[in-house]
Formats: sequence, structure tokens, C-alpha cells
Amino acid sequence: MNLKKPFDSELFRASFILLVLMNVANILNYVFHFVMGRMLGPSDYGILAVLTSMIYIFSVPTASIQTLVAKYTTNFKVREEHGKIKGMLKIMVLEAILLAAILFVLFCFCAIFLAGYLKISFWILCLTGFYLFVAFLSPIGIGILQGLKKFSVLGWNTILNSSIKIIIAIILVLFGFGIYGPVIGFILGTFISFLFIFPFIKEITNSEEITERKAIISRSSLSTLISIFIITLMYSLDIIFAKILFSADLAGKYAVASMIGKIILFGTASINNAMFPISSERFLKTDKEKTKGIITKTFFIISLLCLIAIAFLGIFPKFVVGLLFGSKYLEISGIMVYIGIAFTMLSLTNTWVLYKLSIEEFRIRHAGILVIFLIMQVTAFILFSQNISSFTLAFMFSTVITFLGSILLIRQRKQ
Repeated sequence: MNLKKPFDSELFRASFILLVLMNVANILNYVFHFVMGRMLGPSDYGILAVLTSMIYIFSVPTASIQTLVAKYTTNFKVREEHGKIKGMLKIMVLEAILLAAILFVLFCFCAIFLAGYLKISFWILCLTGFYLFVAFLSPIGIGILQGLKKFSVLGWNTILNSSIKIIIAIILVLFGFGIYGPVIGFILGTFISFLFIFPFIKEITNSEEITERKAIISRSSLSTLISIFIITLMYSLDIIFAKILFSADLAGKYAVASMIGKIILFGTASINNAMFPISSERFLKTDKEKTKGIITKTFFIISLLCLIAIAFLGIFPKFVVGLLFGSKYLEISGIMVYIGIAFTMLSLTNTWVLYKLSIEEFRIRHAGILVIFLIMQVTAFILFSQNISSFTLAFMFSTVITFLGSILLIRQRKQ
């Protein structure tokens, strides 16, 4: 890597566009949580945080399918086969609706038991489950934008989603809908932004359809779906276990700490979104040796941004917490630096996994390695739940081990 010009590349230009636009959307997302935290209070916000974590888990299709569609789209784009992208779009939309309907019914059945266990209304859980439909549909369009490298449109679409969500949530909460307001905002924001994708992919929708079956769930896509699913669980389960293991008030306060930490994860996601199609396209056009510079630059940029964030959380934790959520949450200031390190490790792990997926070197056995790290994380949550500090330290150390382990164990396949 030429350190004299680390940012002089297509990766930096694409990353910069997405970094600006997607982080505007991330700011809106955090405004959403800041406002909801203040409007709902610690106890109700703790419930919203659990529902939000469920939505993140439901959004596994968003991450997994988006990655899969982006990869397929890049392959077809390199061969200039737009008709095949259109055929894939049609097939995947139909599959997405069917899969979402099946999972929605199953989730509503599970909600009967979850309602009592989590002390959350059955009906709000069912409404949250309805998010499955948009969680399966939205990533198909976004993945096509990513694969076509239409990064500006992708970024503006994310801003639209966040804007609609926060406006609807605030209005409905003000009118007395309580927790239902933000959940409805999540659903409508994602659905409307999905519809706004189509005017920007007319070269696909206007082309002659060519059917080449690319299923959401297939043998070739399984490692992608499983690996992204596990990564999503790794940054979502901490809030759910905090809700189970701690009081409602303390769980709500931990949820705030976790949401602040996720600024690091979501703030650097734009760089990974740029890296993936660029790495995949370069691999297809040249060879994997030409992609090594991309992952090196990606690690460099993400690590630099994460170090700045960790330093800020370590030096000014009370200022950050008080500014974003108010004085009632200052109790969590002492754990913020550990939260920052945890989400930095998850961000870097996600980068490594996405890179391996982009150059077709990820296998089911690699997904199995991630499963082991996930089990380790869950075990740590349970064993070190004496207080919020030990719980957070367990989370941090589990993510450090996960990152180092993934680098060592998920290696290049032998030729």
C-alpha cells in the first residue's frame, strides 16, 4: 500500500460519498433515538431498544440479501447483462414476499411466549414482526444500486428512509401512540424508500428480461446468508440480554450506551458498502492479488475513524452521553470506552468477512467459525452479568477475540 496517497483511489471517492450521505442518515437515526429516549423515558425506551434489536435481527435479510444481490449484480454488470439483473429482481421480489409471510406467521406464534418473557405487549411484537416484509424487499433494490456502484443514489435513499421514519415516529408519539409510533415509522420509512429506488435503475427495468435463477436461499448463497446473520446477531444480542438480565431501568440505560457505540459500527458501514462491489468487480476483471490493496486501505480508513471515536468516548464520556440523551443516563459514562472498543472490533470483523465474500473465498466452514464466536459471546453475557460493568467488559473481550480469531482462522483458500 502506498501510504503517500492512501485515499487516492476509487475506494476513497466512493467511501467519501457514502460516508457523507449515509452518516447524515445515521445522524437522523440517532436523532430518532435521542428524541425517543427523551420522550419515552428509560423504561419505555428499554422496550423500544429491544424492539429495535429485533428489527436489526429481522434486518439480517437486509444485510445478507443486499450483499448477495450486490455480488450477483456486479457479476452481471461486468458482463453487461442488464436483462439478467431484471430477471433476478423479479424472482427475488416474489421469493422475498413468500419468505417474509412464512416467517411473519412463525414470529407471531413465538410472540405469544416472548410477550410474557420480555414483558412486552403481544400486539406490539406482532406489529414489529410485520417489518419482515420490508426487511426482505428493501435490500433487493439497495443491493442492485450497490452492485451498479450508484453510491450517491444509495446514500440519498438511506437519508429518505431515516427522514420518513423520524417524522412519522415523532408525530405518532405526540398523538399518544407510544411505542407503536416508532415501529410504524420503521416500517413505512423502509417501504417508501424501497419504492423510490426504481426511477434510478431504469437501465435495468427497461431492459429485456432474461431469467437466470438466482435464489435468495441456495447452496451458493448459504455461506453469505449465515455469516451476515451471525455478524448482525453479534451487534444486536447485547441489548436483548441486558433486557433479560437487568432491571427495566438499567436495561434502558445500557441500551443507550449500546446505541451510542453503534455510531462507530454504522458510521463506518458506508466504507464497507463501497469496498464490497469495488473489490468484487476488480476480482472478476483481474485477479485476487489486485484486491489486497483494497482491503488494506479499507482497514486503514476504518481503523483511523474508530480510533478517533474511541478517544472521544474515553476522554469525554459524560459530555457525549449528556449531550445525546440527557443527564438521567450519566450512570453509563464509565462503560463508554469499552463499548466503543467492542463496536470497533465488530466493525473490523464485518470488514474482513465482507472482503472474503467479495472475492469468493468464504465457505460454510468459515460461517461455522463465526458460530463458535457467537456462542462464546452469549456465554460471556450470561456468566458475567453480575453488573453492567462486568457485562460490558465481557462484551468487549468477546469481540476482540472474535476479530483476532476471524483473521487467523478465516484465511485464504489453498490453491
